[in-house]
Amino acid sequence: MVNAAEHLGLVRYIANKYPNMDFDDAVSAGSLGLVKAANTFDESKGFKFATYAARCINNEILMFIRCEKKHRHGLSIDFAINNEGEEYNAAEFTEEWGYYDDTSLEREAEFMDLRTAVSKLTERERQIIELRYYGEKSQKQVADFLGISQSYISRLERRILKKLKGKLNENHQH
Repeated sequence: MVNAAEHLGLVRYIANKYPNMDFDDAVSAGSLGLVKAANTFDESKGFKFATYAARCINNEILMFIRCEKKHRHGLSIDFAINNEGEEYNAAEFTEEWGYYDDTSLEREAEFMDLRTAVSKLTERERQIIELRYYGEKSQKQVADFLGISQSYISRLERRILKKLKGKLNENHQH
């Protein structure tokens, strides 16, 4: 097992590459990436730990930046969802299920239903959805991150989306 504390200099070095971001926030996010790297590193794959950790640190900082941007500006009903190369927004996501109304008040209500449904998922289900649709990660990237196969992520994602559809339909009927 790798001692993450020995690589904190790498976190600081990478955090300096984000001059428009608060250095302490970058170090905090990067440190989380370092811990994740230490927990998931597999030396049998032939990579040096620092190479693997640098990517994890960068990814975690970028995820932090995206998250901050969403909180700062609010998450719009028009946020993009990329599903294996097919892009659509949350309004189209709900329209596909047959209860979309074009008025802005209705659109906001639909979006709130979607957010409520996502909040009722298990932590792991939420993590998969957040990585796939908010973090714009491919199924392969999510699978690698979680240490499971891409085919399993695909099955989980289908199950989660079906579950979300059921929760949205329940909310819509009430």
